Order: sequence, then structure tokens, then C-alpha cells
Amino acid sequence: MKIAAVIAIGAFFVLYFVLYMLVAFLVPEMPMIARIVVGGFGAFIAGYMIKTIIERIMEIRKGEDDDLSNY
Repeated sequence: MKIAAVIAIGAFFVLYFVLYMLVAFLVPEMPMIARIVVGGFGAFIAGYMIKTIIERIMEIRKGEDDDLSNY
């Protein structure tokens, strides 16, 4: 159940940033450099979110239910 929640929330955020990136490329009034910066930011955040999802799934499989106990 915990893995499903991680995947669902993570997928929501990845989808959000991918759509954010696509909107940046589809706005015709936006200069090309702004499209590249905004699109790059969206791609970076989406990629980092995927990395975070994978790390959290590995933590759950190892038995770490509460990752806040590490801090």
C-alpha cells in the first residue's frame, strides 16, 4: 500500500512538471531562450522526482517505513 501511494503521488508530480514543460514550448509569444529555460527546469524537476520515487521504493522494500528517523 505504501509503494502504491509513493507511485501515485510521484506520478502526479511528474505529470504536472511534464505538462508545465509542454506548456512552455507551446506558448507562441514566449521567447526561445525562455522556453528552453522553463522546459529545462521542468525536465530537471521531473527527472529528479523519478529518482526520488525509485529511492523511496527501495527504502520501503528494505523495511524503512519512516524515512524521517534518519534525520
